[in-house]
Amino acid sequence: MKRYKFYFLTLALSAVFNFSFAQKMHTPAEIVKLLADSKVKYQIEPLDTPVECPNYTLNLLSNNFYRVKDGSQILIHKYEMNDAAKQLFDKAETYLKANNFDSALSFYQQALAADTSCYNIMTDIGQLYLLKRNYDAAIKWCQKAINKNYIDFMAHWLLANCYVATNDLKKAVDEITITRILNRNNLLIKKSMNAIFAKAKRDTTDWCFNPQMKIKQTADNKVSIASTAEWLGYAMTKALWAYEPGYKESMNAGGNQYSMAEEKESLGVLLLGLINSKKDYQQNPAFRILHNSVDNNFLDAYIFYEIVLPQMPVMVYQLPEESIQLIKNYVLTVRNPEN
Repeated sequence: MKRYKFYFLTLALSAVFNFSFAQKMHTPAEIVKLLADSKVKYQIEPLDTPVECPNYTLNLLSNNFYRVKDGSQILIHKYEMNDAAKQLFDKAETYLKANNFDSALSFYQQALAADTSCYNIMTDIGQLYLLKRNYDAAIKWCQKAINKNYIDFMAHWLLANCYVATNDLKKAVDEITITRILNRNNLLIKKSMNAIFAKAKRDTTDWCFNPQMKIKQTADNKVSIASTAEWLGYAMTKALWAYEPGYKESMNAGGNQYSMAEEKESLGVLLLGLINSKKDYQQNPAFRILHNSVDNNFLDAYIFYEIVLPQMPVMVYQLPEESIQLIKNYVLTVRNPEN
């Protein structure tokens, strides 16, 4: 069996949750002074055309991986069914397509016995019981799959549907939220989540984190920062992180790694600038929910759900269960609360 250990060049996950800065964050005034005193010539100008919301809908995850904790590491494996199990599994699939559920169930169970490391077969059995409307059995098998492989988003999704069918909306809400965290850009999951949230009388407003800025290097020593007034603090801070010599190192975040310090400082400057402007920014969900996230200690979860996972959904493979639960709590407490 092949083993895949995911080395993410873009993120140091060990320092993500409960992160504390080795260096203090700069205020908006300090960011302006750093730009003004720099040997790099930063040119600030108004944004000429709006920045469209990025389309991440093709950036999807499959259900072909499971993970194992090995000491302090989380190792990612790809399912590779042995030949005997594969033959039995294929027969189960054939019977399922023919709506012969009893025969399909028998061969799924034989396939799992032939290769007990294929936990996703447990998910298939759970789905089969759901089709048979045997919800107790479906819940049992989906929970078995999740206990073996927490990142099995299909098992969480099926479990959410089971709870809807048995009128346990609280558990359905929990499971569909986890499902979307585990496969952030899947439109079918989004549709299912909205339906369950609506049934549970929760806010279904959706939005994307979409900074209205364009930053580019125009010459060896010149950088253009085009931004709307609201996003200027965020844009200036991002420009420093990208182009100011030695700035990342001064924040203990050198190299090519994505840094939570960068996002936290950029968002902090953004929020302070909005508050100091005394303008009404509450109509913009990105701003309103950012403010509420800071007030409720969900800034890390905000960054992951709104910024990191849409761009790099595979990062979820390395997140501990408690971190996924924290993101779920952010969604249900701040982003999509009860009406």
